[in-house]
Amino acid sequence: MSQQFGQLIVSVANIIIAVILGVLASYIGVWLFSRSTRHLDDWGELRRGNTGMGVVLGAIILGIAIILKPAVDLPLAANAANPGLVLLGEIAGIVVALVLALSAIVFSVGLFGRLVGGNNIDELYELQNGNTAVAAIMAAVILAVSLLISGAVASIIHWFVTFLAA
Repeated sequence: MSQQFGQLIVSVANIIIAVILGVLASYIGVWLFSRSTRHLDDWGELRRGNTGMGVVLGAIILGIAIILKPAVDLPLAANAANPGLVLLGEIAGIVVALVLALSAIVFSVGLFGRLVGGNNIDELYELQNGNTAVAAIMAAVILAVSLLISGAVASIIHWFVTFLAA
């Protein structure tokens, strides 16, 4: 009975963590993108109806969610004898995963800029002018990187939970 109650506690805590994490990580991701594109008014472009900017910012938010999803998908957490340590392990793993997620997305956007710059394309200028083709490619890069590192992030979170729950 107490193990079932522990499972319930961990599950409810996972929901709360996922909601808070999702909003916070989305905000930080968009904020970092805005900081790295200082000459662009990202929010102004959205108000103007710039679809390309919406596609890229949406990809950043979705990419972060893809990377952090393993944080709330741990079946191991439900089987632990001490739910408090499991949650502590998940939170530690989430913090590391959030840093990795944001770093990977900033790096991938920067790398994309370097790659297209060699082809005489100023991706931020094109994005500002609503070039949805450039936005789609940039979004694809963000999502591809997110999908590729999500497994590694899952391993990191699993390690934190296993270490603290042992």
